[in-house]
Amino acid sequence: MPEISVIIPVHNAGRYLPECIESLLGQTCSDMEFIFVDDASQDDSARVLMDWQKRDERIRVLSFPENRGVSAARNAGIEAARGRYIGFCDADDWVEPEMFEALLSACRKTDSQASFCRVFKDRPGGQENVPLGFPDGTVFDTDTIRTELIPAMLALPEDGDGQPLSGYSPRNLFARCVLEGIRFREDIRYAEDLLFIVTAYLKATHVTAVDRAWYHYRFHENSVTKHYSKFVPDSLDKSNDALEKLLSGLPECRRRMAIRRRKTAVDAVRNCCAAQTPFSFMERVHWTRAYMKRPKVRTLFRDLSLKGLGTRVRIRLGLMKYRLAFLSAFLYSTVFKYRV
Repeated sequence: MPEISVIIPVHNAGRYLPECIESLLGQTCSDMEFIFVDDASQDDSARVLMDWQKRDERIRVLSFPENRGVSAARNAGIEAARGRYIGFCDADDWVEPEMFEALLSACRKTDSQASFCRVFKDRPGGQENVPLGFPDGTVFDTDTIRTELIPAMLALPEDGDGQPLSGYSPRNLFARCVLEGIRFREDIRYAEDLLFIVTAYLKATHVTAVDRAWYHYRFHENSVTKHYSKFVPDSLDKSNDALEKLLSGLPECRRRMAIRRRKTAVDAVRNCCAAQTPFSFMERVHWTRAYMKRPKVRTLFRDLSLKGLGTRVRIRLGLMKYRLAFLSAFLYSTVFKYRV
C-alpha cells in the first residue's frame, strides 16, 4: 500500500502532460502512486499516458469512453486509490519536488487529517507567489477550522478587490479517513473544489498550513477561467446552496457567504461575456438583465452600500445593484473583460 495516491484528471492535456508527469515522478517522497484518469481526451493524451505507464510502475491509467467532467474523473481516482493519504494535481500544472513530502510531514507532525500549501500562479507574463494568509505551521483545530479557516476560503472579510484563500483541491493533502463518504459532486462542473474541501475540513480535527509555494497553477489560452462555460451559473448556484446548508450553524461563515454570493453573481455575468461566448451582444444583454432580476440576486445587492469601496469593486457591484444590464454587457465584452 503506497503512502500517498495522487489523482490527476486528464482531458486534452497532451501538450502539458510530460512536464506534469516528470514533476510527479521526481517527488522526494518515493512511496507514491499516480492515478491518471483520461476523461475521453481527443488529443494525444492517451498515447502519452500509455508511454509513461510503461516507464514507471507507479503510474496507473484509468479511461472514460465519454467525457464526464473533472469531478467524475477525480471520484474515479478516489475509488481506485490505495494510499493512506490522497492528493490531487491537474494535468496542465506541475509541482515542486518537495511538495508531497512537505504536506505529508505537516500532517504527521501535527496529527492532522489535511494540510495545504501556497500556490504559484504561472502566467505567460510572469509568476505570482500567492500569499497564504496564515503563518507556516499554523494548526487549525475543530473550532478554528470553522471560525477562521473555512471563512477565509469563502470570501474576504468585506466586499473587496482581493481574492480569498482559494478552494483549490491540488494544494491539499488529505488523510484517506477524512474522505470516507465524501466525493466531488458530479453535477457541479465549475469551481467544484471548494465544496469538496469544506466538507472534508468539517470532518477533520486538525488541518495544518504550510506557508511555502509548491504547486504551479498554469494559466494558458485554454484555461477555464478565460473562456465562457455553460456550466458556470448553475454550478455556482448549486455550490453556494450546498455550502450555505452545510455551514448554516456558523455565523461567520453565513456572513462570508453573502459576500461570496455577490462575487459569484458578478462572475456569472462576466462568464456570459467571456471569450468564445455563443451569445450575440444583445443576447448577452437579455441574459444579464434576466439574471439581475432574479429575486435571490436582487436581494444580495438591494441593501449594499457602495461607500468606501475601491473604484473597481464599486463598478462591479454598482452594475449589479442598479441592474445596468446593457452597460454590464458592453463593459465586460470590451473594456473590462477579465481585468475588473
